[in-house]
Amino acid sequence: MHDSRWWLVCYDVRHATRLRKCAKVMEGRGHRVQYSVFRCWMSPRDLERLRWELTTILDPEDDVMMIPLCGDCVRGIRFVKDEERREVWPDTPPRYTIV
Repeated sequence: MHDSRWWLVCYDVRHATRLRKCAKVMEGRGHRVQYSVFRCWMSPRDLERLRWELTTILDPEDDVMMIPLCGDCVRGIRFVKDEERREVWPDTPPRYTIV
């Protein structure tokens, strides 16, 4: 997975049912940063799979933006309020141990 990277996925969905479905898909893919903004560690294949899955849910009036983040971009993230709760976005995702 050396080709994986952080992506910022933002969406604006205009119908409550589609919004809930989109949120459910995104909650399985990444970490919620704000209500409609997620950070996701994805390979190109993961990204294409996510795009396809969202296409099956959303209408043309809905918007989704997927922004690739380079290492410098990730290190440059700043918050306006409460700088002490700033999240760390490492160059790779955290490793989880399944027990």
